[in-house]
Amino acid sequence: MSYKLLSFNNPKVLKGEKISNYLTAIMHLSPINTKICPYQDVAGCKEACLNTAGRGGIIKKGETTNVIQEARKRKTNLYLEDRNTFMSYLITDIQKFVRYCEKKDKLPCIRLNGTSDIQWETILLKEVKGMYITNEGMKHMDKNYLDIKKLELHKEKDFKNIFDIFPTVQFYDYTKIPTRKVEQHKNYHLTWSYSEANMKYANLFDKIAYNIAVVFNGDMPIHFKGREVVNGDESDLRFLDKGNVIVGLKAKGKAKKDMSGFVIQTT
Repeated sequence: MSYKLLSFNNPKVLKGEKISNYLTAIMHLSPINTKICPYQDVAGCKEACLNTAGRGGIIKKGETTNVIQEARKRKTNLYLEDRNTFMSYLITDIQKFVRYCEKKDKLPCIRLNGTSDIQWETILLKEVKGMYITNEGMKHMDKNYLDIKKLELHKEKDFKNIFDIFPTVQFYDYTKIPTRKVEQHKNYHLTWSYSEANMKYANLFDKIAYNIAVVFNGDMPIHFKGREVVNGDESDLRFLDKGNVIVGLKAKGKAKKDMSGFVIQTT
């Protein structure tokens, strides 16, 4: 089955199949700027990003990129330059994945921000002539494509985000954006990602309502800042974690050498 944006062969997400009835699809973009990852500079995670972990970080001698990175760049450029087409591709991919899970008698779950931090709850969509149009894209559509009088009928209340369109699919992500409010979306779970690269950011620790992910370089502690640490590398299914815990993650790729404060040193 061919997917334009999603994949489900990531080694970590495959671990979830062994301990649950979920199948996970994930989307990897290229974290090229703050439109894709708004807090990449504040949190100091740009250099240590998971974008360089696994096969995404394997580059042949004498080369500066690989096919994985180039594919992520193409997806990212499409997201930035043609949001309507990107979202239509995404919805088609999700529909395919849901059908695949039904055939396998599995539950679908999706991580949209594999290597990005996009606020999907703010991207509103409307189906128009078989294509999903964003609330912003609607304003710039060619008048020959859609009768301008019909545009007036598409009020803001008629738009839905991706979680509303697929209410039976479990979505989840990590985020570094402390102001995201998604509690109204019962099928979307967030885990906040901690960093000490910026102390103002780090001081939000006790104010965040979500579980908190911390990247450790060295031994995984039993507790961190008074909270129990669970091993987040055993599975990627964060929505199954109990509440009020630290999700401990081992430093991977360039993160192993990170000294910015994003990775917490335990050795």
